[in-house]
Amino acid sequence: MTPKEKAKKLFNLFGTTISERVDVDGFICNTEHVKKCAVIAVDEIVKEIQCNEFDFQSNVPMLVYTYWKNVKKEIEKL
Repeated sequence: MTPKEKAKKLFNLFGTTISERVDVDGFICNTEHVKKCAVIAVDEIVKEIQCNEFDFQSNVPMLVYTYWKNVKKEIEKL
C-alpha cells in the first residue's frame, strides 16, 4: 500500500469513527479533527520505530520510518 493509499485509509477509518460521535459540548468533529487524530496515530508509530530501531535488520528501519513519515505528509494534504 502506498503512503497516499494508507493516508486515505486512516483518514476514512478515523472519519467514520469520529463522525458518529459528538463531544461533550455537542460539537461535531470536522475534517481537521479527523486529520489531527490520524496524524497523532502516525506520530505514535514513528516514535515506536525510533525506539525499536535496533530490533530491525539492516536498512529496514529507515524504509519503514520513511514510509510512515510519507503517510503523515499525505494525511496533511487531505
